[in-house]
Amino acid sequence: MKRFYPSLASIVYLLLYLVACQSATDPNDIGGTTNLDLTQVGGKFPIYVETKPFNKNLERINDSTVITQNDNGLVTFYHRSTFDSVFVRALDTALGMEALPSSLKLPIIYAYLKHFGATLDTTNKAKMVLTAEYKAKITSEGIQEFFSSNNDVSKPHTLIKYDWAVGNVYEFTNSDGIKVKRTVASKSEFDDYVLGFFKIKVTKVEETKDDPLVEKITYIANHKFGLVGVLVKGKNGKETELSIFPPNM
Repeated sequence: MKRFYPSLASIVYLLLYLVACQSATDPNDIGGTTNLDLTQVGGKFPIYVETKPFNKNLERINDSTVITQNDNGLVTFYHRSTFDSVFVRALDTALGMEALPSSLKLPIIYAYLKHFGATLDTTNKAKMVLTAEYKAKITSEGIQEFFSSNNDVSKPHTLIKYDWAVGNVYEFTNSDGIKVKRTVASKSEFDDYVLGFFKIKVTKVEETKDDPLVEKITYIANHKFGLVGVLVKGKNGKETELSIFPPNM
């Protein structure tokens, strides 16, 4: 398993992009405890990835994702990453963007950045900087995100409720006018998902929508550790799997 540092489109799809299986009208529609070890201020979330074949140039980046605030389960994250042009080219290949002309590639990238409230500074090609601040509702019962509603915290969407059953389907139109379908694909009956040196029970939620790069995203969550994995299948047939480690694990 190799270390991966998400940025650009990868930060869009592989780190920050939380999704919903059920709509809600208020952040507190998910109940449960909000004072969790998972959501303490200062908590950091290292991310690791397996790619086939592994591209060492994807290590040419430094990143940090940390919790800066927890307001009754409304958790604020701050992300900052720095990387060079070699990393960007490697990322283009991993995401199937290497053959796209700049006239098509740049609008895609900047649309993702806008959607996630991220800022990209490319002034220094040897040290480009990506920053983003975003929120999620996290409780002992589940996780909600606000990207689908253009970061409007009054309109959350549910990523996972831990008591959901296999086959639950949710379809909605997001703030960009795109129809999204999310399905609970599987739920562990025993500890079968490997996270570092541990095995845990997980629920897997699949998302499909009209997207220029991605065919399907699978979100993997655990009732104690929250979002622990993301599997992205690109339209180029390539798959990238991430493991997200909670603080102090």
